[in-house]
Amino acid sequence: MLIAYNNLQQLFHAYQYTRKALQTYRRQMTFFCPQCLEPVHLKIGSYNIPHFAHHTQSQCPKLFAEGESKLHLQGKIQLFEWLQKLGHKVKLEPYLTELSQRPDLLVALETNNVALEFQCSPLTHHKWQERTTGYEKNNIQAIWLFLTPQRYEAINGIRKISIPPLLQKSFMTTSTGLPYLMTYNAKTAHFEYWTNLLHVHGHTFIGKVQKIPIDKQRFPFYLPTCISLEEFQQYWQLYKHACQQFANRRLLHSKQGVQDTFLRSCYELNFSISAMPSYIGIPVKDGTAISLFASEWQTMLLHFSQQLLLEPYELKKHHIQDFLMQSHLEYTGQAVKAVQQYSLILNGIEQDQKLQDICEIVYAQLFAIAAIY
Repeated sequence: MLIAYNNLQQLFHAYQYTRKALQTYRRQMTFFCPQCLEPVHLKIGSYNIPHFAHHTQSQCPKLFAEGESKLHLQGKIQLFEWLQKLGHKVKLEPYLTELSQRPDLLVALETNNVALEFQCSPLTHHKWQERTTGYEKNNIQAIWLFLTPQRYEAINGIRKISIPPLLQKSFMTTSTGLPYLMTYNAKTAHFEYWTNLLHVHGHTFIGKVQKIPIDKQRFPFYLPTCISLEEFQQYWQLYKHACQQFANRRLLHSKQGVQDTFLRSCYELNFSISAMPSYIGIPVKDGTAISLFASEWQTMLLHFSQQLLLEPYELKKHHIQDFLMQSHLEYTGQAVKAVQQYSLILNGIEQDQKLQDICEIVYAQLFAIAAIY
């Protein structure tokens, strides 16, 4: 932790002093944890940022931020000083008694308080949910800024990205419903936006990565804008390529043969794996609710519809439920919407329609509506 009480009952910010000055204060003062009020060490190393730590035998029931990394300490300081420069009322590591929680930063806005958490270490979904719920119950907005993963530090522009499940839970949305993720890179002092996210499969998305230096950022944070049709064409190429790669791998490596539902559906529909129809593998809103590749579940859906002698847009809710259960997919309202959205798109295109035309139709469904606001 960066702050402790001294023996004069004053809050002492360790990072604000030189190491030489801190060595003097360490001889003259005693320091206490703001949470449990037990004595703490002032640690002044040559590598890490000066900070406080509990004694080894501490009985503090909620040890706060022990073993914080240099990047975590550095990032908190950067964000704290940035918010101060912007003129905001901000507290560093305040202990909220009513919650028994201590956010990294607490910002007081005119209409509400915002807890800003800079998360650098692994965190379970349960812990994330518990802390977020605690803030929300006390009318505090929680914003989680995850440390930019090292493998993405050099990425910029439109790319295929793997986003871990916990980071997916922290997706934010614009006023028009476009999902995005924002991380913070304490090494370069840059905010990194992963915007206009399009789900491909599992943890894989296509998105536009943009970087903003901390001195160019504002608070509340900038909201990303919608991509253009020209940019979406790059998405479209990456997406269709991923779908084709999936189909090829499935054909080569499936051990189920004719028992493979996807391959069986392709056979029954007379689809060529090496050249799937243009209307197969179409991204839809709410597609994250279905864990399979779009080209897989959409092929299976067409086969399912054919067996019922129905067009996909004629399927009722109970038909969709049967399809999801037969396909061993989770039955949720979001999954039903994904199937319905694909059926509507399918009803609006011709079987021999060009890929470019379908690309424009999909863009209108996913992004253009949001862009008009």
